[in-house]
Amino acid sequence: MGKRLNSLKYLAPLVQMALCPVTILFLWTVFTGPEAIPVVSEELVG
Repeated sequence: MGKRLNSLKYLAPLVQMALCPVTILFLWTVFTGPEAIPVVSEELVG
């Protein structure tokens, strides 16, 4: 049981970073690609 808690202690920050909204938004921006950005800028300009 002690080894299990010890490994969870090291994995907890990684889980928190993976579930962080900033990380989710960053990954969403990376995987959607740059084609979504001109559409938004055209709506803001026009």
